[in-house]
Amino acid sequence: MERKTLVLILLGILCYLFLIVYGIKQVYTAPAIPPSKEVVITKPEEKIAIAHTEIFGALERPQVIFDHKKHVEAIKKEGKKEWETCSVCHRKKKEKLTRIEKENDIIKGKKEEERDVLVFVFPKREVKGDKELIEKAYHDECIGCHKEKLKEKKKAGPITCGECHVKEKEFVKIKYPLVEFDFKRHYDHEEKLKKRTGKKDCALCHHVYDLKEKKLVYQNGTEESCYYCHDLSKKKRGSELSQIVKVTTEKGLSYQKTAHERCLSCHIKINKEMEISKRKDEKAPPLECGKCHTGKYRTIKDLEKVPRPDRKQKETVFINVKNAKMKGVAFSHKNHEYYHKTCRKCHHERLKACKECHKLEGVAEGGWVNIVDAYHASFSDHSCAGCHNKKKLEKNCAGCHKFIPLIDVKAKEPRKEVCDRCHTGKKEVILPKPLTTVNLDPEVVKKDIKIKVLEKEFEPADFPHRKIIDKLVKISNDSKLARYFHNDLRILCEGCHHQRKSSAEVKKDTPPSCQNCHPKYFNPVNPNKMRLQAAYHVQCIGCHDSMGLKKPTHRCTDCHKEKKQRPVPTDILGIKKGK
Repeated sequence: MERKTLVLILLGILCYLFLIVYGIKQVYTAPAIPPSKEVVITKPEEKIAIAHTEIFGALERPQVIFDHKKHVEAIKKEGKKEWETCSVCHRKKKEKLTRIEKENDIIKGKKEEERDVLVFVFPKREVKGDKELIEKAYHDECIGCHKEKLKEKKKAGPITCGECHVKEKEFVKIKYPLVEFDFKRHYDHEEKLKKRTGKKDCALCHHVYDLKEKKLVYQNGTEESCYYCHDLSKKKRGSELSQIVKVTTEKGLSYQKTAHERCLSCHIKINKEMEISKRKDEKAPPLECGKCHTGKYRTIKDLEKVPRPDRKQKETVFINVKNAKMKGVAFSHKNHEYYHKTCRKCHHERLKACKECHKLEGVAEGGWVNIVDAYHASFSDHSCAGCHNKKKLEKNCAGCHKFIPLIDVKAKEPRKEVCDRCHTGKKEVILPKPLTTVNLDPEVVKKDIKIKVLEKEFEPADFPHRKIIDKLVKISNDSKLARYFHNDLRILCEGCHHQRKSSAEVKKDTPPSCQNCHPKYFNPVNPNKMRLQAAYHVQCIGCHDSMGLKKPTHRCTDCHKEKKQRPVPTDILGIKKGK
């Protein structure tokens, strides 16, 4: 019995050793994972990568790089016009739209219409089913067309697997630059449409989905960006919009797909009309990918003279929330339109007033963000305060605002003087007069200051006080935002004198000094208090770095001339010689 047990134990050990050796062999003899061979093509010249990994998962064969331009040219050689080529591979669908015309909230007219829209998906035949059916549809249409050309004894495309699924193109990634439909493009489209039809017709592009009627509806005065309903990449908060996005998601109507359907269907129609009417007084809209996907984008400065879309919005809005404790705010909507490239910068969910979604107590429709936070959230991209704080990070502003706290540190609440600049209770926005330094008293505000309080190893630092003030005044006057908030010259002083009390200093008629707060030497009673030398260097160098100034650098001698005879360490410590 003992002998059998011993044999079994030995067999078990041998099996265990065998598995260990086999495992080690597999680890060290397995082929290494090849490094990434992905090749990104940003100028694809009308080429499209066909992979559909969202349907097929891991591919058995390499993806297909489809030369769209080559196919278009081949179809044109058979006698088709360029605007006719799309319908060879892409199917049409009928789109119904209800037009509602309103005036002063009263419906003046209602009209049903139907139009043809090209669906830019492939295969042309609509397939609903598993991946095998979709794969078969692809092969039937592509290879079927190629075989048809061969029967007609014409030049045809490949008919075998390896000719389309090429190994060398397995890691090629086609990436077209995004198209930015900015205010200039919008304005140009409006003007060309007016020239063609003699009227403004926003329904060609804009519509909303009526959840009750389950159909597309256009109503004048409700135009908004396609992104609101067709951007499927993020979660929507509003209950109505969430339901609409659910419908667009189920139908696969992403922004990219919808934009191509809407834009290209319109371009094809115009090209057709121009061909029939022989019109030569206007430029035909593009049908090639590269004509729109240029990778060129306009800046806010480029768009500053472009009229913004007219939606009957007010130039100035008086924001006054019912039951709020603060006074109302006059908001220049017209000015703010020209500070951004899109309305979605502020109207992030729908093109509605903030109070439509955000209430004083916070509701589900507004994602439980109350109206106070909607306007004042310090780090939000959509709030007033958040946007202003982001502007403070720009180099012309960051030098001062880096050292000015967003709140009153002692009171642990917003700074009252900042609140009062917006919450005036007045219904008009009044821009203060530009700041001027003409009336500054040269005896109080010195032109140059010698900072010698810490003089030891270096000569006193020459501080161009008046020159810096003049520069800050110019920066402030050149910005409408800064000019509005810097309504008093003394406010600019806070950039350096950041814990001062203006009212007290005005009465005393004495400028504040850094050493009023910062001690020369370490104070054991208040160890957290920054010493004077550190305060000077943090303030000056911090400002220079934030503003991106190349000079002065961080070298001591850029500001201080080195003394010819530098003191020895005992002198610096204040120890008298001979002791």
